[in-house]
Amino acid sequence: MKKVFIGLSMILCLLTAYNCSQPKDPAAYNNELMTVINDNEKHINDMNAAMTAADYSKASEVRKAWETSLSEQIAKVEKAGDFNGDEVLQKGILSGLKAYQKIVTDDYPKLIDIRANKKEDPQTEQQLLENINNAFETAANDVNKASNDFESKYAK
Repeated sequence: MKKVFIGLSMILCLLTAYNCSQPKDPAAYNNELMTVINDNEKHINDMNAAMTAADYSKASEVRKAWETSLSEQIAKVEKAGDFNGDEVLQKGILSGLKAYQKIVTDDYPKLIDIRANKKEDPQTEQQLLENINNAFETAANDVNKASNDFESKYAK
């Protein structure tokens, strides 16, 4: 009977997608997710350097690598799941990553094109820059709020 119960418990865990292991450690969970979002700093710095240097070929390479990285980061955060039923940090990090993803897939390609081809379109260029700056601000605010909320609940 014991073997049947263990087998049923294992199946139930798999079918309901519950984590049957020990509860997650809040510090480790926080560090895992914050490391993911912070990995974007390198891409941001590389993009800023390429754009400042007017190296649009490099900017395009950075953008493509960043886009790939963001897809992987989003999948990693989704796979990490919530924190023992609490989604606040996961959702905040995902919101930040998706804000980055939007500018990397929508705004940066257009901005790079305008600058690389010396197109005179100051209104569009200004709008793209505002979109990018707003996305960075939104990402930072979402992540900081989620992190603060998480910390206030779980800091010891």
